[in-house]
Amino acid sequence: MKHFDDLKLREEDALKEVVIKISDDLHNYLTFLEKSRFIKSKEEALSNALEFYKRLGMHDWLPYIYRMGGGRVLIMDTSMLADLFHGLSNREIFDAAKASAFRRKLTNPFFRGVDFTNTQNWPVVLRELEIMGWGKFSKLRNEVKVEFCSLPVPYLQGYFEGMFGFQFERYPSKIPNINIFIAKKGKAYG
Repeated sequence: MKHFDDLKLREEDALKEVVIKISDDLHNYLTFLEKSRFIKSKEEALSNALEFYKRLGMHDWLPYIYRMGGGRVLIMDTSMLADLFHGLSNREIFDAAKASAFRRKLTNPFFRGVDFTNTQNWPVVLRELEIMGWGKFSKLRNEVKVEFCSLPVPYLQGYFEGMFGFQFERYPSKIPNINIFIAKKGKAYG
């Protein structure tokens, strides 16, 4: 039988304290991460892990089947996705993304009844994309700034148009890994 260490998760005063037992293997791993300075503390790493557990809805995950927001999640290296996109034209990528956004609006229970033509509701979608690892998304008025995203621009543009019901124009950025998409006023469609 494995020996377990007690570990206290200490949070700020307003938060609760939880005591858990972890295996020697996990304790050794956390110790390695801490000594290598990949993490500040074991407590912080476990707290962050629980945040990801919550964000990704991992309570609904089964071996070999990962789910999030009513859909199945597939984890794959971005180079595999790049190979797939390489075989498609920009128009095909755009159309596929737009169709994907339409399906997502219909199948995600969190999106039902939400009016995404109202820009105040866009953060619901942008937060989901961040949680799924697409990159960092921020909204200002009718603009979406995308950082650290490995998906091609036509895919993002098509996804935004399908999801939000506006035509988007990409504003060129001189900063690498940043794209800004601006919704054209009065261009909403069904």
